[in-house]
Amino acid sequence: MTNGGYANGPETSRTVREPPFTLREWFVWRRLRWHLALLAVAILFLGYLGPFGTFLRMPLGERMAYWVIAVAGNWSFALACILPAIAWLSGRLPDIACVLGGSVAAAVPGTLLISALEFLFSGALPETFGTGELFLAVALVHLVLGLIVWGTVELPMRYGAGAPFAEHPAAGAMDGPLAGDAAPPLLDRLPTARQGRLLHLQMRDHYVEVHTDRGSDLVLMRFGDALKELGGTEGMQVHRSHWIARAALKKIVRRTGRTVAFLENGAEVPVSRRYARALREANWV
Repeated sequence: MTNGGYANGPETSRTVREPPFTLREWFVWRRLRWHLALLAVAILFLGYLGPFGTFLRMPLGERMAYWVIAVAGNWSFALACILPAIAWLSGRLPDIACVLGGSVAAAVPGTLLISALEFLFSGALPETFGTGELFLAVALVHLVLGLIVWGTVELPMRYGAGAPFAEHPAAGAMDGPLAGDAAPPLLDRLPTARQGRLLHLQMRDHYVEVHTDRGSDLVLMRFGDALKELGGTEGMQVHRSHWIARAALKKIVRRTGRTVAFLENGAEVPVSRRYARALREANWV
């Protein structure tokens, strides 16, 4: 027996079953494959063109080795800075601001890496290191690559809107009541300062970001397990990666081919086509 897409509700409590863990891992691998593909393109492009004087100073083999280390290292720095910035600051700052800020932060170790490579391959530090020009050049490259990767890889996976990532198959419903009127068990996983009224859950790889009226925090757990700990909170799963509380919803708007739920905390939550029908049947729209 289903419950119209509810994760739980005031009349009949149901939990939406999450896709198998192996399937989630496959989607993460698909994202990694696209990262690696873009990484390879960037290495070949820069290795062939030889910017920053490497074309004149190095033969092709040496130049390719230089750019393999430079691009792979800076790519790692970017992921280490940009993705945590988005995970922690999304909802407080626009995603584009998180990408730009993370890119600038990644340029700091990136500049040191380029300087070390210059010393290793040429025997001297670059002249632009002391003037700050090298940092600006590395930061600019990070900004451009960060925006490209965010727009072509991360956003499609986040919103599940077409290639290269497709949305998970629709989840079924699992019978079995949850806790009654007690406080949702999920709140016990949050710091005391964040334990408030549940507004929104968002899946972020192996974490669930829990939003309450007192702020948000990341919890290391599966999304399906988080849905089981919602207690009697009335709400609905509206996307493979999002659950929203009924009381937190302000309005639902369809724009540019997408349906978006606006919450009281200012969040804009994507509503997938698979769950839009359940919203209409529940008179949320």
